[in-house]
Amino acid sequence: MHRFKTAPLAALIALPLALAACGAQDGQSPTEAARADADARTSIAAGQAKFLGGAHSPPQAEGFTDYWNKVTPENGGKWGEVEAERDVMNWDELDAAWRVAQDNDLPFQMHVMVWGNQQPEWIRSLPPEEQRAEIEEWFAAVAERYPGIDIVEVVNEPLNDPPSKDDEDGGNYARALGGDGETGWDWILESFRLARTHFPDSKLMLNEYSVTNSEDATRRYLEIVRLLQAENLIDVIGVQGHAFATTEETSMDVHKANLDALGATGLPVHVTEFDLDGVDDAVQLASYQRVFPVFWEHPAVEGMTLWGFRRGLWRDEQGAYLIREDGSERPALEWLRSYVRGELTQ
Repeated sequence: MHRFKTAPLAALIALPLALAACGAQDGQSPTEAARADADARTSIAAGQAKFLGGAHSPPQAEGFTDYWNKVTPENGGKWGEVEAERDVMNWDELDAAWRVAQDNDLPFQMHVMVWGNQQPEWIRSLPPEEQRAEIEEWFAAVAERYPGIDIVEVVNEPLNDPPSKDDEDGGNYARALGGDGETGWDWILESFRLARTHFPDSKLMLNEYSVTNSEDATRRYLEIVRLLQAENLIDVIGVQGHAFATTEETSMDVHKANLDALGATGLPVHVTEFDLDGVDDAVQLASYQRVFPVFWEHPAVEGMTLWGFRRGLWRDEQGAYLIREDGSERPALEWLRSYVRGELTQ
């Protein structure tokens, strides 16, 4: 989307609440005033300096814009979902997420171009030169269909799930991108070079899970980030915020210290896949109160994306949903709204 090309993401997402209260200001069109007014009445982070986005999928589509002001497709943008059969493209879920972003003037994050999971089965047995041609076709197809994507998640989970395994839906195509090479991460560098070519006006992101809960993981992750920075290939650092990485086993001080280290690169940090378990309402609420502020308030964090909020999300059995089947909101969601909007007294 075109809005991300000329200003920081936070500035593009935040709409002053004063506009909503006062209507059209000097120099503001009626359409712009209406959009600001609508936004102020809906998403949780409307008017805030940081975005609070959501993962979009069929189970998460209902009322999406009532809560979230950034869109990330959950499964619809994974290569194995789009092109399960070679040269037969199924864009349905990705199109649906894109339309929500376009229709509501929200930033869109493409998830994901290169990964070691949910990749096409047919590619893993091809020779490297054919794999390379198919990778380039994939990049070109996404860029053509969705011009002006705000953020392109180029590589996901390089530490934990690279596309180098000859296993089911693992891709097995890292060699086609240069393999380890001289840097140990040449396949990542080449992926980002391709992304700069095909998405010249998009912000490019690296994403990984279980980073901020481990000083060693943060160190290894920063090695990749600095290699990308040396070629001006990365614009955003993504850290997933799944519940299994924010348990009470690790102090939140550790997360903060590692966020400090990531922020020292000068790059903005996005918390990309946030969820907190809790079949019991009180347990989930306590987890949100303990964990969420550490990420949200960190100066390097530009915003956060929740990885589902309705039943049917990936950690459904663990109780990570925020809205019950009857449509009622759980206490954690009520707290989250009040906290983000600054309505809590403490």
